[in-house]
Amino acid sequence: MSERLPEVKELGEIAPVQLFDFSQKVLFSPKERGEGFIKFAVTTGRRGARSVPHAHPRDEVTLTLKGEAVLRANGQEFFMREGTALRLPPGVVHEVEVLSEEWVVVAAYCDECQLCHAPEFGVPK
Repeated sequence: MSERLPEVKELGEIAPVQLFDFSQKVLFSPKERGEGFIKFAVTTGRRGARSVPHAHPRDEVTLTLKGEAVLRANGQEFFMREGTALRLPPGVVHEVEVLSEEWVVVAAYCDECQLCHAPEFGVPK
């Protein structure tokens, strides 16, 4: 059996991908690795950037590093500012809109979510 060691990645060496109106750098992805449950990514958006309403089958946790955004869920607004941590329970439909010039957030969530065409949340393939 091979020795299991920590993995180290440098954010500056990761190419961004487009996610809705946002730019995302995926540090660790079970989709790429074929193992585990959690995607870990840094996402950046400019004023007015929005996601579509979506949900995840497992928890999502975020930490805002810079700027401000509003998360809308269940008819309520939750403001995320620098230093704000947020946990979304599984299945909560939500959307995000950036309010500041730039918003940077670190997020960990299930990779098998609506954004990856999870039919259990009504997203067609």
